[in-house]
Amino acid sequence: MIPWSAWLPTFYLALSLLLYLLALFFDGALMGASRHMPALQMLLYGPWGVAFGLYAWFANPLLALAILAHRRLRWLALLAGAAALYLALGSLGIERLPDNRSYAFHDVTGFGVGFYLWLAAILTFCAGQAWWCFKVRRSDDMPGWHWLDVSLIAALALTLYVATQLPSLRFDVDQVMLPPEPEQSF
Repeated sequence: MIPWSAWLPTFYLALSLLLYLLALFFDGALMGASRHMPALQMLLYGPWGVAFGLYAWFANPLLALAILAHRRLRWLALLAGAAALYLALGSLGIERLPDNRSYAFHDVTGFGVGFYLWLAAILTFCAGQAWWCFKVRRSDDMPGWHWLDVSLIAALALTLYVATQLPSLRFDVDQVMLPPEPEQSF
């Protein structure tokens, strides 16, 4: 049996992508009143968090940039991965999120498995990239793309496409931005 220390540096990219893909199938945030927000929904609608001062979603494009640059610009990829990890850890400070049913804000009571898998994916990438940054002298020595990496990226793209078609993940942004209507009493 091959020890993990031998295969992990070679397949850190595939492991990171697999953890990221798995994260999308679990809850990302747990909220009061037995509410939850799927990690896939958090990924799709995360850019709207900017309006509420939530910037952690930008860890996703930074991680994508890091993955794309992992071979040619290995130090930039490590820096982008570290920045993604920093932004992702900023999610721990989120206190309130809207749900996609009532559009009311609920207190975040904890984070789901999807959130921790997302963090693990970013951390795995950073650890693997750091190992290669200190080990190799030229970008040609970095491991290239494996068929598994490309397959996982295709699976991610397909998952995101299918998610945009699901009515259960629809989110009407206008409902969140508008103040709640006052209750009328007679």
